[in-house]
Amino acid sequence: MDSIYLVAYTTILIFTILIPSFLLGRIWFAVSPFAINYYRSEKASWYNSWNTDRFLIVVSGLAISVVLSFFWGVKILMQIQEMEPDFVEVFFYIVIQIIILVLLEAKMDHPGKPLKAFREFQRKRYDERFVFLEKQNAADTVTHHAAELKKEIQHTKESLAGEIQIHKDISTEIHLLADENNRLLKTSDFPFELRNTTNLNISNLMTEYFISEESRQPLEDFLLRKRKNGKIVFTKIARNGVSIQPILDFFSRYTDLIEKCKAEKYSQAETAKIINETASALTRKGELENQPINSKNLSKYLS
Repeated sequence: MDSIYLVAYTTILIFTILIPSFLLGRIWFAVSPFAINYYRSEKASWYNSWNTDRFLIVVSGLAISVVLSFFWGVKILMQIQEMEPDFVEVFFYIVIQIIILVLLEAKMDHPGKPLKAFREFQRKRYDERFVFLEKQNAADTVTHHAAELKKEIQHTKESLAGEIQIHKDISTEIHLLADENNRLLKTSDFPFELRNTTNLNISNLMTEYFISEESRQPLEDFLLRKRKNGKIVFTKIARNGVSIQPILDFFSRYTDLIEKCKAEKYSQAETAKIINETASALTRKGELENQPINSKNLSKYLS
């Protein structure tokens, strides 16, 4: 076999066997935690920034790469053995496999750094590597609470009376806290008003807006006491820079700052400065960005 055919044969062999094998291993380390968690809890729950769309993209890409290797790659290898290859076909085969490799690698954790991902997978404990996000819809929540209430009633009337008293105490405390918030409105640390801050479930709110556990106290002081006690860190990551969607959605829902910006009571630059004084975010590399909002991404959000 001539040198050029030997080089072509070796190259196609690599793209036919090694590339799909690499992708299979990469996807296995990325998706196996989902399967392990399902096995442990008998309930499907995605982790970190993984979701159904991302899962379908990587699995579909792997399937395309395997199918191309099995049918097209084997065909080209046979043509090279017979010294009748179509080098245009060889070129397009290699390009397509490279495109699939790049697209799937971009969807992986630590893109472009498979060894780093593997070492992190080995180094940390299972519960430290993956944070699984469990979500309940409204129907599940109502059903769950109804079943719990029925169980309490059947168990003992005294327990039910105790539960009612606890809920009354909590309700009284919430109303007192709301009154205190209203009283402190004029002395708030923030140049905007907060709203929808009663009857909050802080844990659910942190999950919904990807807020770090270390930010629980600053978040509570922000929503319930209108006091600045450190920055609230948003952990959802984006491919480039930081993910601003949870930050701006949070301020839009729980403050009137975005409305004031739309009404031109604050400029976009002033609004971004105010938000950055309270919020920070993690980049894709895990670094803390203290100025995540700027006039450009805020303008895009408002449009």
